[in-house]
Amino acid sequence: MKIKSPGIIDGVILDKYGKRGNMELSIPLEFIDYPKNTISFAVIIEDFDAIEVCGYDFVHWLVANITKPYLEENASLNKHEFVEGKNNFNRNNYGGMAPPDRPHHYDITVYALDCLLDLKDGFTYKELKESIKNHILAETNIKGLYNN
Repeated sequence: MKIKSPGIIDGVILDKYGKRGNMELSIPLEFIDYPKNTISFAVIIEDFDAIEVCGYDFVHWLVANITKPYLEENASLNKHEFVEGKNNFNRNNYGGMAPPDRPHHYDITVYALDCLLDLKDGFTYKELKESIKNHILAETNIKGLYNN
């Protein structure tokens, strides 16, 4: 399985998906070569460089029960058929990149799952990780740099 995004060019996340753009404009993603028996996808966007700043990895977006092999640009704020978890901005939507100290690398992980998850908007990172534990058919990751 692979992830593609027109929002990441040569390993760099476009400005418009963070503090130099619109902090709520979610990045578009496309999932390819996923298992044929995939029922849904889940996505986690994290900033592991934030550990040095705030002592933990910073979660920017949690999405589950995605039934299409893509997320369009701005999917987070458009009406949608998936559920969103609580990010570290304490909101149930996409929170854009805003590294305070230096360029940060952001990890976008996609999971192909064999079911829909029993989650509602506002679920936590821990609840998502626990829910997917025995349902992962494939997973993949893409990284992008966002300059501060």
